[in-house]
Amino acid sequence: MTVVSSIRTSTGKLAAGAFLALSLSLAGCASTSGVGTASPGAVGQASTVYHGTVTSVREVTIKRDSSIIGTATGAVLGGLAGSELGGGDKAQTAGAIGGAVLGGIVGNEAGKAVGTSKAFAYIVRFSSGESKEIIQGADVYIAPGTPVDIIAGADGWKLIPAAAY
Repeated sequence: MTVVSSIRTSTGKLAAGAFLALSLSLAGCASTSGVGTASPGAVGQASTVYHGTVTSVREVTIKRDSSIIGTATGAVLGGLAGSELGGGDKAQTAGAIGGAVLGGIVGNEAGKAVGTSKAFAYIVRFSSGESKEIIQGADVYIAPGTPVDIIAGADGWKLIPAAAY
C-alpha cells in the first residue's frame, strides 16, 4: 500500500512540476513586437530611417499558429493524468495515450491563447508618395495625421512619432 501511495505522490509532484514549467514558459512568450523593444541581434546594427505620415490605423490581434511548449507540456500532464485511470496495465496505457493526445491539444490551445497580443496596423504614406502597412505592438498609439519616422532595421519596421525640428 505504501508503494502505490508513494508512486501516486511522485506522479502528483511530477505533474505539478510540469504545470509550473508550462506556466513559466508561456509567461516568457509574451509579445515583444512593440516600438520600445529590440532583439540582441539589432544591437550595433544601422537602420534606415524614412519619413512619412500615418493615414489610418486599426487595432489587430497577433496570435501564434501553434505552441510547441504548450503541446509538449499538455501531453505530459495529460499522459500522467490518464495513466491514473483504470485498474489494469492495458487500461492505464490506454488512459495515458488518450490523456497525452487530449493534453497536447489543450496545451497547444493554451499556449496560443497566452501568446496572443494586441497591436496596431498603420497605413503610412512615405514622403516619396508610396504607402505601406506596418504592424507593431500596441505599446504606443500613433493617431492618423501624425508625422512619423519609419525605421527599417534588424527587428523589422517600426514607427515613432517624428521629433519637431
